[in-house]
Amino acid sequence: MTARLAALVVLAGPLARAEPRPPAPAPAEPDPAADHAGEANLESTSPRRGVTFTVSVGGGMILGLGVDNSTGRGGALSLRLGHVATPSTVIAFEIMGTGALHRPAKDPQGNDAPIETNTVTHLLAGAQHWINSSLWVRAAAGLGLYQGRGVRTMQDPVTNKTVYLDDTRLGPAVLGGVGFEVLRVRSAAFGFETAMAAAINREGVVASTFLNLGVSFD
Repeated sequence: MTARLAALVVLAGPLARAEPRPPAPAPAEPDPAADHAGEANLESTSPRRGVTFTVSVGGGMILGLGVDNSTGRGGALSLRLGHVATPSTVIAFEIMGTGALHRPAKDPQGNDAPIETNTVTHLLAGAQHWINSSLWVRAAAGLGLYQGRGVRTMQDPVTNKTVYLDDTRLGPAVLGGVGFEVLRVRSAAFGFETAMAAAINREGVVASTFLNLGVSFD
């Protein structure tokens, strides 16, 4: 019995002198800034990836401020080629055209002139940003070309008849727009969009606006 007690004392000695282990440290909280920096150069994981292409068609209007006979209604077309920059932003190049029918004023003899088509064509670069999964806004800048046909008149000194002249104006342009995606089928997104672009020239401003139905592929 004495021998057994002695053995227990010998075994319990080192255990009594052993220091308790410190508790394991808690896992570190993720650093949002570090995560964002690490993902800055990664491709977006949103439904929009890589190259995008958008086409939209609908009704448009041209409104001229200081430019004679430039106001009218017609159709509009927008073509955009872009690339996903962030999960919610696409950088895009755009060609936008608006055409409006108009009839020049009657000549001094009271004869009607044929109906003509004025056009505004924009070549733009800008960005499209999604506010949420469906609603987006965009802005762009570039050049705007206005072509008015039959918007000026002059009297031919030889024939003494009224001559209708064309007018072409080129200047800087800006655009702002908003859109809403209604339906997405795989890589195609369908929706509505509206935008207004204003081109400045030496006579005034030619503004064009549209309400279009569009489809975007990404």
